[in-house]
Amino acid sequence: MFRTLFSRKHAHLPHGRREALSKIRQRLGWRIRDESLYLQALRHRSASATHLASNERLELLGDAVLRLLVCEYLYRTRPNDDEGQLTEILSLIVSKKVLCRVARELGFGELLELSSDESDSGGRGKDNILADSFESMLGAYYLDGGLSPVREFMVRGFFWRIPHLVSDDSFKNHKGLLQEVMQSQRDGRGTRYSLKGESGPEHSRSYTVELKLDRKRYGLATAPTKKDAEQMAAQQAIEKLKAEYRDRTAAARSPAAADQRQGRGPAPNARGSSQRIRNKDRS
Repeated sequence: MFRTLFSRKHAHLPHGRREALSKIRQRLGWRIRDESLYLQALRHRSASATHLASNERLELLGDAVLRLLVCEYLYRTRPNDDEGQLTEILSLIVSKKVLCRVARELGFGELLELSSDESDSGGRGKDNILADSFESMLGAYYLDGGLSPVREFMVRGFFWRIPHLVSDDSFKNHKGLLQEVMQSQRDGRGTRYSLKGESGPEHSRSYTVELKLDRKRYGLATAPTKKDAEQMAAQQAIEKLKAEYRDRTAAARSPAAADQRQGRGPAPNARGSSQRIRNKDRS
């Protein structure tokens, strides 16, 4: 009964949608039971009659599944990395820049259901749309088959990329990494990027961006685009913060800090208090 209610076979699908399902089976080797899940996963909001009928809810679910499986993989394969290092790699692996590349390699762009306007404006090649489609497809596959098939697909078609991505600086989203690193250390300071200057002719401009955490400067960079300058400033900030966090951890583990936590050692201003007592006795 439940299979009848919730697993609909789309016998009267338009040819393009039937072809999309066929290509998913061929390219990914997925066993599709509930076709409606995958059709929704490929439906951009521009082609959706209602907001809830688009792929955005599946995108949210797929993002959570992706993060879980990548984090599990990193935990098992990188036993010598601490929390901060794992967080940094996780942020890189699940970034839009990486996911859109994978979706493009899998040919998701041609399978998407878009409005005519979105399609005409190049929507099938837009990074954000492609990255979102990868996450929504994972969400559909998870609902259709459970976690094990998704994990098998990730092992077969995704995890092998991780060593290459980690060693390739061009894929790193330093602004995102900065937020992840600060969150892992419960650092609640606000980040602010400010354009400090522009120079050069119109065809070859340079932009200088300053990055502050609260009121303290942590990065200052110049690049051909504001976006690149922000990324470079964020990279500078990450290196400075890592040094700060290391120093803070080392100070917290020092013998003096341990004695103070356990109530041993001289209390603050103890020497000054003794001196005041002796002076009082003399008077």
